[in-house]
Amino acid sequence: MTRGCPFTDPERLFQDLAVTRAEPGLPYAETFEARVVSRYDDIVQALHDSDTYSSAPTVPEMPSPWRERFAGRVPSRGTLLGLDNPDHDRLRAAVNTFFMPRRLARYEPWIRDQAHRLIDAFAGEGHTDLKTSFALPLPLKVISHVVGLDADRSEWVGAALGFFLGPRDIHHSGKPEEKAQRLLDLHDYVLDVMAERKADRRDDLISHVWNERDAGTVEMTDFEMLSLFPGLMLAGHETSSNLICMGLSHLLVDPARYAAAQRDDNSRAAALEELFRYESAITGMKRLVTRDTTLAGARLRAGEHVFLAYASGSRDAGTFARPGQLDLDRAWTVPHLGFGQGVHACLGAPLARLLLRIELSVLHERLPGLRLAVPYDQLQHTVVSEGRGMVALPLAWTPAPGTARRSAPAAAPASTRAIPVTVTSRRTLTPDVIELTLAVDDDADVPAWDPGAHIDLELPDGALRQYSLCGRPGEAGLRIAVLREAAGRGGSIAVHDQVRVGGRLRVRGPRNHFRLRPAKSLVFVAGGIGITPLLPMISEAERCGTDWHLLYLGRSRDRMAYVDELSRWHGSAIEVWPSRDRGRFPLDELWQRVPRHDAYVYACGPEALLSGLEDSARRASREEQLVVERFAARPAAYEPNRPFEVVLARRGDALAVGEDDSVLDVINRAGANVLSTCREGTCGTCEVRVLDGIPEHRDSVLSLEERLANETMMTCVSRCRGHRLVLDL
Repeated sequence: MTRGCPFTDPERLFQDLAVTRAEPGLPYAETFEARVVSRYDDIVQALHDSDTYSSAPTVPEMPSPWRERFAGRVPSRGTLLGLDNPDHDRLRAAVNTFFMPRRLARYEPWIRDQAHRLIDAFAGEGHTDLKTSFALPLPLKVISHVVGLDADRSEWVGAALGFFLGPRDIHHSGKPEEKAQRLLDLHDYVLDVMAERKADRRDDLISHVWNERDAGTVEMTDFEMLSLFPGLMLAGHETSSNLICMGLSHLLVDPARYAAAQRDDNSRAAALEELFRYESAITGMKRLVTRDTTLAGARLRAGEHVFLAYASGSRDAGTFARPGQLDLDRAWTVPHLGFGQGVHACLGAPLARLLLRIELSVLHERLPGLRLAVPYDQLQHTVVSEGRGMVALPLAWTPAPGTARRSAPAAAPASTRAIPVTVTSRRTLTPDVIELTLAVDDDADVPAWDPGAHIDLELPDGALRQYSLCGRPGEAGLRIAVLREAAGRGGSIAVHDQVRVGGRLRVRGPRNHFRLRPAKSLVFVAGGIGITPLLPMISEAERCGTDWHLLYLGRSRDRMAYVDELSRWHGSAIEVWPSRDRGRFPLDELWQRVPRHDAYVYACGPEALLSGLEDSARRASREEQLVVERFAARPAAYEPNRPFEVVLARRGDALAVGEDDSVLDVINRAGANVLSTCREGTCGTCEVRVLDGIPEHRDSVLSLEERLANETMMTCVSRCRGHRLVLDL
């Protein structure tokens, strides 16, 4: 056993963890007031069993007198980390899609500019405590801006959030009562911004959550929405600050290592992953055992606490080769635990990766000869707790003319565009379908679109609904047809009952995940109102001289919009099938009409039709020839796992994915080195571009539009609807 009480000396943390890993069972640690789970496999088992290991103790209840003072104004469990399901997944669904790596990339110019601005203040001095001059203020600015707050007030935001840290807040002065008032003021400020964004959407997280609520993707109260942001901002800036300081301390010990990490953006990204493994900003997280169970051979009783020591798992010799050494070229066949795993994997991990890569780049560019200003063994870590960080990071460099500011200020990301339109025509097509023509106010704003595109229509109450464009590209107005759905969410009823000629609305888009592919032969299958996106496709097929046929299904002819016009214009190319007169169409027979090569079937309609077509295509081994459009996700009743093939397009390798394999594990065993964090389809880190084949999306991070587009997939959980996927690897 180590000298003294374990887990009391932050400089001996990893020695204490190594001793714990070597001990049988789950030893108890006073510091964490819990039994310590220290081996990789045991930690992962617990992280993926959130029913048995509750997150309730991760964020303790607010003690008196603050609980009473904050009641109704500061959420008592103001972060997702302390929530269990179903509330956790319900609320996280509102923010998951925002934090996908490729979406966050749009913030890079702004973050880079802010980094340069901070360095401008000290670049000429030749020395600084990077913790206070750069590592703390930059993440605060970034997370404030991303959430939707004024980045110029970020220092005040950080001081307010310091209340949550208690005695560990060593950077902000003030009595507890003063810090409590700052926190109340911050929550009032966030509420004000929420109210502003409800009417004026921008490119920020608060606007994104409003969009998700309006679209019906998530249900939450305003108070629940408020609870998302302060906890996220606290975690987002505190961990990022500690990661860059600890990472640099390890790189700068060896000038050759620092130079190797700073070759380019790829080397920086690779170095960061190894640094996250080697010394993460999270020591671990506490969990409550909800039922009697066994873990690591130890009996656990309901009501006991365990501490999942992520930092220990990431240095487990049973999982990682040479775990006590920094290996900047390490291959990630097994993911580290620097950001956790499972449903509570760090939501902001993609933002942290982006921010730290930019920080390394700008520091390398602006501070030549960067080095530690004191010997490494004089650097101090913060007290042992769930988080890990450094008290300070004194650095020195050689000021030179090249340290002057080199980059021009970057423009802020553009706001999400909502285009004003006027209703210029309203036409009744059937007893329950109307057609609207929408004229754009400014000719310069008239959006270009291709067949298959749809728009988001902003309803009078602010809700968004998606409608296919059914006119012709290049027309003066945007045409949509709306079916009145009595059992829907109320959007179509509002359009039918409230929208009149001369009415003012707003639209977003158009967007297109149903594009027409060139082919010699096309078969269109419409079910009821699903005819709308197919109309411009038919016009395009006619224009190109493509051989095409339309199968139009509906209950009765009088309820089938555009049926008379189509029959009059196209005659024998149209087959009208009213089920009231002819019964159900035998979908398996459809494939007898479709050539096996250079031909596609495009279908839009109710879920029963689309699911039936997918099943019939599978039976005929024709999945690759079917393209469907949905405006609601296919019910999450996944097919049983079955083997399929994955092709790495850049290398030409064909890999077998077995029933019990994940795509992620198979491609990483082949050397693809795709990063992952959650391994449950919630973080977006393992996203890969799909070049061919149809993924079966099992994630909770892709938007409905992206799932329907089938252009990317989350390799940790998603599979294949056919027999083969081709990935851009």
